[in-house]
Amino acid sequence: MQKNKTTPANISECFTPELTKSFKLEADIALKTMKLDKVILVLQKYGIDKFQDSIDFIEALSEIFVQWKKEGQGSVLVDEVTTSGSKCIACEIGKNVVVYDFSYQHMKAPEPMNRLVYGWDFGILFDIRNEILFEIRVCNAFLNKSDLQKLRIS
Repeated sequence: MQKNKTTPANISECFTPELTKSFKLEADIALKTMKLDKVILVLQKYGIDKFQDSIDFIEALSEIFVQWKKEGQGSVLVDEVTTSGSKCIACEIGKNVVVYDFSYQHMKAPEPMNRLVYGWDFGILFDIRNEILFEIRVCNAFLNKSDLQKLRIS
């Protein structure tokens, strides 16, 4: 959603504060579907899908979206994907991270394994500066809820 006809040099040139808010909301909805094509559509809508940072983001996200599935095991999401806030503890130490929690089952696995419900999470760092999106990426190292409570960070 560019305002001018020149090709933007980076992601931040595609955004205003209003577009950043809209993008973050739409990206959140797409991420909760756990469907890569939905996330890609949001990146395309805002014209940022061709930037290397976005390509790297989709590549990392695609691994997350398939790792929990087991071929031939009938892997399905259980309940809705939920979010919570956290902080990065590695690359972007201290920056806010949105953690996406989800539960899943392998329905066609042999009994009793087909009754187990597994849980997993992943973090997304929306690098927003002065209300403008600069980058979106997967965060692999973030504080869990227990650590946040111990540190009294919200």
